[in-house]
Amino acid sequence: MNKNKTLVIIGAGGHGRVVEDCAESIGCYNNIIFLDDCFENTSPNAQKNLVGPIKNWHQYRDTADFIVAIGNNKLRASLLQQLASDSCFISTLIHPTAFISKKSKVASGVVIFANAVVNTGARIDEGCIINTAATVDHDCHIQAYCHISPGVNIAGGVNVGQFSWLGIGSSVIEYITLAENTQSGAGAVITGSTQSNKLYLGVPATPVRSLI
Repeated sequence: MNKNKTLVIIGAGGHGRVVEDCAESIGCYNNIIFLDDCFENTSPNAQKNLVGPIKNWHQYRDTADFIVAIGNNKLRASLLQQLASDSCFISTLIHPTAFISKKSKVASGVVIFANAVVNTGARIDEGCIINTAATVDHDCHIQAYCHISPGVNIAGGVNVGQFSWLGIGSSVIEYITLAENTQSGAGAVITGSTQSNKLYLGVPATPVRSLI
């Protein structure tokens, strides 16, 4: 979903470069540039389309679409909210190889990467990352500013609380609720509802420490 022919990606790290590849694959932007606070310390030859620090977004407000490519969920949320309050157009990027049911709903600021699946009745709220080859089955609700890492499999009817981060290769069984800011380690298998602000590890996953 785009309005302009220029895309401003906020965040020029590895995740940002994958977002760039996704946008290029879609083919709706003639110009893609980055804003990142590493700008002042970056060699001019390192990345020619890194054009300034994040605060410069105001220069592009009326001529570009925006996407935030920062993995930290709360920082991504803060930046997206600032952009929205400044009347910037927030893009949604869906890789051409992803399958997104026409009976699902995908909000603004979401990026869905290659080979991901979002099935019928699923809802993906603002600012989420559905990463490479992740699957979100029927009737799931992924609340705002979550990161569903590569290879995660979420069974049907799961409710994932906002700011949650499911680690690479995690699995979630059907019809359970993950509380706000649930995190899981690589390969964890979540078989029951979770508590807020907890890191879960193992098979089956158990809480190992608080995140606050």
